[in-house]
Amino acid sequence: MTLLTKLCLATFCSATILIVTILPAEYGIDATGLGKKLGLLALSKSSSTTSFKHDLSFNIGNYDPKAERINESVQGLIHLEEVPFQSQVIDIEIEDLGEVEYKFIMPSDTSFVYSWEVLNSRGEGVYYDFHGHPSSADAKHYPDKFEMAYARGEGTSQNGSFTSPFTGYHGFYFMNIEEGPIIVRLVISGYWQDHQEMYRAIEGKVIKNVKF
Repeated sequence: MTLLTKLCLATFCSATILIVTILPAEYGIDATGLGKKLGLLALSKSSSTTSFKHDLSFNIGNYDPKAERINESVQGLIHLEEVPFQSQVIDIEIEDLGEVEYKFIMPSDTSFVYSWEVLNSRGEGVYYDFHGHPSSADAKHYPDKFEMAYARGEGTSQNGSFTSPFTGYHGFYFMNIEEGPIIVRLVISGYWQDHQEMYRAIEGKVIKNVKF
């Protein structure tokens, strides 16, 4: 069989499949009458009459389509931020028997995702306390010495996401429970106004203590 003969045969087979099966099943075109006998016409009718029965609804209120932004939305689906999105990689050096507290100043209901890890761990890593508290100016609106704990424990790493329950300082306290100095690498992305090391001590001796 020559190449030309093979090509002609392949073309004929393809055309036959198109006319006999595909056109009746997809488009309801039955030139040969075989589509009806094979039940293929019913497929075209069912697919053409199928309709989307779910009601579409929008969770936003009335708005001007020419406006630069939509200011109304269902809580929890989207939250518009006033501060810009940021990403930071922060290496926190902690001396032998050292303690460090690193905080992020955040408005209420803003979020970040984070991951921290002891880079050169040789043992148990750190004791950590992830918590938050209001600024001194806002403290009068809360119980005396108010503080909210989010996570506590010991380990060499942690990954998570966080949404601030109130405006204030939110972040991490690390205590070195290994022998020798360590480095805690904090990788964080999200929304905050500022961040800094707030507290540092070595063997209980306070080296830095920033007023909140």
